[in-house]
Amino acid sequence: MHLKLRTNPHSPEYLSIAIRSFLVLLGAPFLVSCSSHHEQVPSLDVFGSYFPAWLISLAIGIVLTLIADTVAGVLDIRPRGFLRFLLSISMILIFSISFWFWLYAR
Repeated sequence: MHLKLRTNPHSPEYLSIAIRSFLVLLGAPFLVSCSSHHEQVPSLDVFGSYFPAWLISLAIGIVLTLIADTVAGVLDIRPRGFLRFLLSISMILIFSISFWFWLYAR
């Protein structure tokens, strides 16, 4: 008959298990917010399947940015180089978030 010895609390294997257990316990309270019973994820029914509303907001933000960029090109007030790229990304974010707040934030 063989007796199984307990793991030495000073061994690296025991410390690894203890650290992993501590990290799981530390992160568990943050997982509670993943499932809210009060609110649902904003999704739209598009052709029978639920479509994430943020994707629609992003698409509208891109379209509005393209329109604004075209108007800026006609008026010749478009910046050049990296500043143009940065302005385009900023406008996409501004238009997308504004559209999101306008329709979905309650």
